[in-house]
Amino acid sequence: MSEPAIPRPEGFTRCYGCGRDNPLGLALDFQRDGDAVVAPFTPAPEHGGYGRLLHGGVTATLLDEAFGWASYSLLGRIAMTTDLAITFHAALHCGEALTVRGFVERHDERTAVVRAEIRGATGRLGATGTGTLRFVSRRAVERIGGFAT
Repeated sequence: MSEPAIPRPEGFTRCYGCGRDNPLGLALDFQRDGDAVVAPFTPAPEHGGYGRLLHGGVTATLLDEAFGWASYSLLGRIAMTTDLAITFHAALHCGEALTVRGFVERHDERTAVVRAEIRGATGRLGATGTGTLRFVSRRAVERIGGFAT
């Protein structure tokens, strides 16, 4: 991760995926890395499904966060996911250091098509996701209840 941390929108601190003020959240901290965004994450035991296996819903959240941060950092646009598809390639385990990476595949003035991946410490591919995001204004997010503390 060669570039500095991505500045966060003001008042955006309670997000389950990346909020610094959410004691129950995942506390992801994405950075730019060339044409991608990257965050390290080590799941706690509480993130498990079957025993030490990372819960699929947490996996989905990791991928979805990478989508959003890719849009925000690489395109300068706040966006909301309208479509999400996941492929699980190999087991991911609680306590295992993971790397979450997100990319923008293409975009137009209203939407972006994004992809993300999660790899284990050895580089083993655990999960991939693709999604469609719709760009929204900060005002629209505030109107539907976002950025609230």
